[in-house]
Amino acid sequence: MQIPVFLLRKLYIKGSLENVDDGFSFKLKNSLAPGTTTAFAPIKVNDTEYALDATTIRSEDIEILGSEVGEDNTFPIKVGVEIEIFVKGEPLQAGEHKLDLSLTTKEAGVLAFDVTDSI
Repeated sequence: MQIPVFLLRKLYIKGSLENVDDGFSFKLKNSLAPGTTTAFAPIKVNDTEYALDATTIRSEDIEILGSEVGEDNTFPIKVGVEIEIFVKGEPLQAGEHKLDLSLTTKEAGVLAFDVTDSI
């Protein structure tokens, strides 16, 4: 099942990109259908790739490193529940940033999209 990119971009909560103590974070909210993530790809911001072991994914009842998600350790994506993603690294400069996001789900395969947000 191929999900159009314009729908995937709606998963991103515009204005949620912010610097935190040891990096930056942003939020997603699933408004499409429940899903089961079996893999995350490294997040890219302005063509800088961040390692999965520096990426923490958190929702209401689970927190996991991006590198720990797999077929035997899935991450549920519930409808209407915010997911916050923390990336350890240098804080982002003020201004606009392009984020490239990609994950694999059991239900729809690879979901890849990009968004632009500002700090």
